[in-house]
Order: sequence, then C-alpha cells, then structure tokens
Amino acid sequence: MTLAALRQALMEPAIYPEPTTAVEIRETHISLVFLTDHYVYKIKKPIELGFVDYSTLDKRRAWCEQEVMLNRRLSQTVYLDVVPLYHDGSHYRFSDGGSVVEYAVKMRRLPTAATLEARLKHGAEPLSTLTQLARQLAAFHASHPVPTASKPYGTHERVEADWQENFDQTTRAMDRTLSSEQYHRIQQAVTAFLAQRKGWFEQRVRAERIRDCHGDLRAEHIYIEDGALQIIDCIEFNPQFRYIDVASEIAFLAMDLERLGFAAEADAFVQAYVEASQDVTLYRLLDFYRCYRAYVRGKVRSFLLQEAAPHRDVSRLQRDAVGCFALAGRYAQRLTRPLLIMTTGLIGSGKSTVAEGVAEALDFSLFSSDRVRKARAGLCPETPQRVAFGDGLYSASTSEQTYEALANLARSALRQGLSVVVDATFSKQAQRTLIQSVGTDAGADCYLIDCVAPEAVIRERLEKRMSVPGSVSDGRWAIFPQFKQQYEPVNVETLDGGLMPTSYIRLDTTQPVERSVQQALGEIQKGRSAYDDGDAYSRSR
Repeated sequence: MTLAALRQALMEPAIYPEPTTAVEIRETHISLVFLTDHYVYKIKKPIELGFVDYSTLDKRRAWCEQEVMLNRRLSQTVYLDVVPLYHDGSHYRFSDGGSVVEYAVKMRRLPTAATLEARLKHGAEPLSTLTQLARQLAAFHASHPVPTASKPYGTHERVEADWQENFDQTTRAMDRTLSSEQYHRIQQAVTAFLAQRKGWFEQRVRAERIRDCHGDLRAEHIYIEDGALQIIDCIEFNPQFRYIDVASEIAFLAMDLERLGFAAEADAFVQAYVEASQDVTLYRLLDFYRCYRAYVRGKVRSFLLQEAAPHRDVSRLQRDAVGCFALAGRYAQRLTRPLLIMTTGLIGSGKSTVAEGVAEALDFSLFSSDRVRKARAGLCPETPQRVAFGDGLYSASTSEQTYEALANLARSALRQGLSVVVDATFSKQAQRTLIQSVGTDAGADCYLIDCVAPEAVIRERLEKRMSVPGSVSDGRWAIFPQFKQQYEPVNVETLDGGLMPTSYIRLDTTQPVERSVQQALGEIQKGRSAYDDGDAYSRSR
C-alpha cells in the first residue's frame, strides 16, 4: 500500500464509521490527517528519518497510543482512541472486516475558528487568555519533570548538536528559501553565543528547568473552547524534542505569535509566564531559542517544498519558509548586540535593588556608582561617608570622576561584547548622556530605567537604611531635600540627545521587588524588537 493509494482511499466518505458530507486532508512531513465533519483521523507515514521511526506497523500503533496518552495531559475529550484501518482485499474501512493495514489516532474535530491564531486575527481574544495560558503552562511544566532515568537533555552539548544538525540539513535550502548570507550570519551568531554562554545552559539544567514539555507549542495548536484551553498535537515521536528547557517551549509560542504579527501579545505572554513560574533567567535564552524555533520552522517548510506533493500550496510554503528564516536572522542579530541598562532615580527610589535584580537575572556585569566612588578612595564599600551634601566623596569634581570611571568600565565590557547594568542616581542629564555615548559607540541597545516612589515610601526606606549597618549607599533622609532640588528629572523628549535611541522605562518600585524586576525585564525584552526595525521604543510607558 503506497502513501498515494492510502491518501486517495481515505478521501472517500464511505470509509468512515460516522456519516460525513466531505473529507479534507492536511499533510505534514510525517503524518496524513483526514478531517470529516466531526472527527479527525491522523495516520503516521511509514518512514524512518533518524529523529522519527514509523517504519513498521507495530511501531506506528505504539506511537499512536503514545500520542493519545501524552496529548490528554493538556486537552480534555479531544483524543478519543487509536483505531485500526482494515482492508478486505478490495476496500478500506475503519469498521471491522479484513486485515489491519494501518492505525489512526481518532480525535474530536475542533473548529478552526477556535484556534488562538484565528481568534487573534479576528481580534476576538483578550490578553487575559494569554495570561490564563501562561499560568496553565507554568503549572504543567512544574508537574512534569524529565524522567530521572533519561539521558541528560537541555545541556549545552545537546543544544549545540541540535543546531549543528539544523545547519547540516539546511544547506540544500540555501538560495531557495535561505540565502547564503543569512545562513552564515545566523551560524556565526549562534556559534559565538554557544561558545560564550555555556554556563547559562548548565545553570538551567541544575535549576531543573528541563521539563517534559509539549514540544510543538504553536498558536494553531491552541484552542479556546467554552472558556477552556485545549492544547493539542504535542511531540510524541521523540523525547529529545519534548524533554527541553521551558525557555525553548515559551520561545516557540512567542516566536509564532510574532511571526503572525502579534509581537505585543507575544511579550505579554512571556511576561505572564515569568510571573507565574518565577523563572526570570528565562530571559537570558529567550531570543536564542526564538532563533532556534524560527530556523527549525523554516527548515521544515523547506523539507515540504522539496517533497513537492501536488496538493500542496507551494507558494505559501515558500513564503512561510523565507519569512521564518528572516525572523531567525532578526533574533540572531539580537544575540550579537550587547545591552547597556542604566538605572536612575532619587536616593531611596529603589534603583540599586532593581539594578541588582536585573543584573542577576540576566547575568550582566553590574557597575555601581556607590562602589566605584569608594573604591577610588581606597574605602570598603560598606564604609559610611555621611558628610554634608556636596562635600567629600560627593563633591562635584569627585562625582564627575566617578561617572568617568563608570563610563570606562562600561566601555571596556561593551567592547568585549558583554552587556552591562550601570547603577547610579544620574542626577544630571550630562551624566546620562556620558554613559549613553558609551553605548552608542559600542552599538549597544540602550535602556534607562527611571525608578520612582512616593516621598513617604522613600523616607521610610532611608530611615530604615540608617538603622541597618553595612549599607553601601550613603543616601539618607537628612540630605534628601537638597538632593531632590538639584536633581534633573528625565526629559523623555530630549533623552536621546542625538545619540542611539534609548528606551525609557518608568518603574514604580512600591510593588514587591520581584515584580519590579520582572516588569523591568519584560519592558527590556519588548524594546529589543523596536531596534530590529531601527526605531526607538515607545517613550510613553
């Protein structure tokens, strides 16, 4: 029985046990999917491709059973059974009669209009649904660890091997859906990232962020039915593609949403997931895995083009493959650009706490004006210097030297391709401009986080600081009025000053520290997309 014969036979409505007016067909590189009026029959192709082995009837039956079991984790009343297909010598049928020649996964058919993709395109889905989805996935990931007997997954070596396989398999796609220039640019960016960030992958493994995931989390696989989420079509055929870092899982849907034109919704989804899972280090690898997911989708679309089946929409596959490789190129470019993040605000506004949280989450170098100022004077950071406002270490000349030292530290790091967080009050626009110019010279994406809080909160913080020994900062309520009087608030209209656009983030630090850091990280991630288009990010947040 050939695939062509099977494809033709199962287009006949009489084969199916339920009455149906028509049969539609969908095809992937590993499956044939037949849709009747109310049900779906999914048959696995008799293939062996290295990453999937459906070569025998027994294997196809076993994988069908695995598919039903795994997909029931994230959907209800959709995956019904594994059913045999019979042949009596002249006819195929799903009712008993003749020899079993194939097996199919039988599913309840869900309306296409109910997919997350369709509902977003029609403007019918509120952001609350993405929050609901993020929370459901965070709970799912938390309760599905990788089996302890499994070989290690999500390691640097495993991810590196996956990328190498991608590059090996897409050489034939070059100059058809992927230009040689794109191929080499992406390969260089990914190779450099893997060489520089090996520790990040190992940290994720130690933190047990490698879970038994869905593996194919796309908007077309998510349905909204009576307010409930039905997530279907997980990867069953190879645990290597399902036992992955949750960052890869979340990046997949984020990439897919951005591919469909819903970048803001992608960012909202990621932020909601980070809040639900408390997984702030996910942001370190988000663009890396987005690049991976876009590249793989481009690769798979290129495979389908090479098969050149007559019923396929070749022009659509071509556009999709080209678009996905282009998107992968955008993500790869982000991997090569360092970030310069500045925190500013009145003393006691929480800027140092936010700076420390952001630097720790992203594993960026942190340069603090408090520490640099005292180090230049040969003092331990915790040595108090409670002089009159504008005197001693806080004189105008010493402050100018401190900011020059901060600029030199940031410049050195950025030239090495490292991202940095610079923590200072930046009470003068000239001080902000100085550090911004360093970022401009290095081609970095620049962000200014303006930390704000009511004076009553600031006073409480500063008075508490005075009662606790060991503070690095010398800020205190006694000098607050004078500090505030000379502080030059950020003017978002003139923030760039002719330099590289700087994304402005106004951050209310009265919320819990964890929430402030998560919000800052989310806004930084949003800003990265704006630089891809050559535009400054919104100044109105």
